[in-house]
Amino acid sequence: MENNEKKHYRLLMGLLFLLVGLLVFWGASNQRGFNSQLRLIADRNSLPKKIDVLKEVYNLQDSFANVAEAVKPATVNISVVQLLKLQNPYNNFYFGDPFEDFFPEFFGTPRKNVPRENMPQRKMEGTGSGVIIDPKGYVLTNYHVIEGADEIKVTLSDGKTLSGKVIGKDSRTDLSVIKISSNNEFSYAPLGNSDNIRIGDWAIAIGSPFGLEQTVTVGIISAKRQSLNIEGKTYREMIQTDASINRGNSGGPLLNIKGEVIGINTAIYAPTGVFAGIGFAVPINKAKEILDDLIHKGKVVRGWLGIEITPVNDVMVKNFNLPEKFGALVNGVIEGSAAEKGGIKRGDVIVEVDGIKIKDQLALQDIVSKTEPGKVVKVAVIRNGRQTMLNVKLGEMPNETGEVKKEQPKSEQKETSIKWMGMEVMPVSENIAQQYGIDNQEKGVVVISVDPAIKADDIGLAEGDLIKGVNQQAITTIIEFKNATDRVKLSSGVMFDIVRQGKPLYITYSE
Repeated sequence: MENNEKKHYRLLMGLLFLLVGLLVFWGASNQRGFNSQLRLIADRNSLPKKIDVLKEVYNLQDSFANVAEAVKPATVNISVVQLLKLQNPYNNFYFGDPFEDFFPEFFGTPRKNVPRENMPQRKMEGTGSGVIIDPKGYVLTNYHVIEGADEIKVTLSDGKTLSGKVIGKDSRTDLSVIKISSNNEFSYAPLGNSDNIRIGDWAIAIGSPFGLEQTVTVGIISAKRQSLNIEGKTYREMIQTDASINRGNSGGPLLNIKGEVIGINTAIYAPTGVFAGIGFAVPINKAKEILDDLIHKGKVVRGWLGIEITPVNDVMVKNFNLPEKFGALVNGVIEGSAAEKGGIKRGDVIVEVDGIKIKDQLALQDIVSKTEPGKVVKVAVIRNGRQTMLNVKLGEMPNETGEVKKEQPKSEQKETSIKWMGMEVMPVSENIAQQYGIDNQEKGVVVISVDPAIKADDIGLAEGDLIKGVNQQAITTIIEFKNATDRVKLSSGVMFDIVRQGKPLYITYSE
C-alpha cells in the first residue's frame, strides 16, 4: 500500500512539473512573439514610409522645376556703378589729407585749387535683376536699377559677364531696356498676357535677392492694385504677390505656371527692410505698350495736357453743381501748357475726351497719355454748372513738369485773427507771408494754428495753408471767411480752396 502511494505521489509531481514546464514554454513563446511584433513595428518606423502622392502633385512639382529650368538662363544679374565726384574732398577724412589744413595754419602754405576733373571719385555700387526678352540681347529691367549708372555689368546664368548699355528708360513706369551683345543668340523668356491673370494663380519669381543670383521663389497672385504709393513714388496697376521678393529682385521676372513673364518685380512693402509677404510687379502688358518706344526712341512719347487733377467726391458734386460723381477735377493748370492754351481752367471738371466718358482721374491720365502729341482733342468740361466743349492740342509729356499757374495777386487786408473749428486764421501780412513762404500780395486768410483735438485737424487743414475759397465763395478778408464758415454745415460737407507750399489744392470734408 505504501509503495502504491509513493508511485501515485511521484506520478502526480511529474504531471505537475510537466504542467509548469508547458506553462513556462507557452509564456516564453508568447513573449518572443510579442517582442518580434515590437521589433517589426520599430523596424517599420525606422524605414522610409511609402507615401501615396497624387499624380497632380507630381505634375505641379514638375511644372515649377520646368519653369525654373527654362527661364533661369534668361534671367540676369545687373551690377551698376555710379561715380560720384567729391565736391569738398578736403573735409572728408577718408578721401582728403588730414594735414592739408595743418600746413596753411602754421606755415602759410596756400592750398592748391584742384581741377574738378582731378577731384577724387567715390564709387556707389548697386545690384538688381533683369530678364532677356529677345534673342538679340534686349534686357528688360527697372528704371531705378540703372538710374544714374556710369557702368553696367550683366552677368548671365552661366557666370559670363557682359557690358550693358541703356538704350531706353522711362521713370514713370519704372522700366528700362539694356542691350548686351554676343556672337551667339541669347536665351530669352516669352512674354505672357497680364490681363489674363487671376487672384490665386501661381506666381514664380526669379532674381538676385541680396546678390544671391538665380534664386527661385513661388507664391500666388495676391491682388491687383490700381494705384500705390511706395517710398514717395506712385505706381499704377500693380500686381501684388506673396512670392518672396527682396532687394536685388528688382527688375527680375514674375512668371506664370507656363513660364511666361507676366510682370517685372519692382517694389516691396517691407516695414522691417526685408520681405514681409507683400511684393509688387509692373504688369507685362504695361511694358509691352512702351517697349517699341524704349528700344527705338530711347524714351516713351506721351500726350500731355499739363494739369493737376484730383478725384471728384460728393462734396465737390454739390459745390460744382455736377450731375453726378463723375470726371476729374482740375486742381491746377501748368503755365504755358496745352491745357492753358486750350482754355482749361482751375475748377473745371473734365467729363469727356474725344467722345470717351471720363470716369475718374486715372481714366483721364490713361486716355491722354496714349494719345499722340500734337493731336487736337475735344475736351468736355463742366464749368459753373454748365458743360463747355474745348479744342485742345495735346503737347508731349516732359520729363519734369512746370509750375502750376498762380492766380493774380490781390491787395493786402489788415483785419485781426479769427478762430473756427479749432483753427486760427489771419489775413496775409508781410510778417505772415515771410513766415510761411507766401506771396505777400496774395489775398485770403492763412491758418496760423490748428488744435489737433478739434475738428479742423480732422478736416485736413494745416498751419501755413492759405485759404482762398470756402464752398466756391472767394475769400479775401476775415469777414468773408467768417460769413462763409457761418453757413457751413459739416453734415452737408465743406470744400476749401487752398494753397499749400505754393501749390493749389481742394480739400473736402463731410460728417
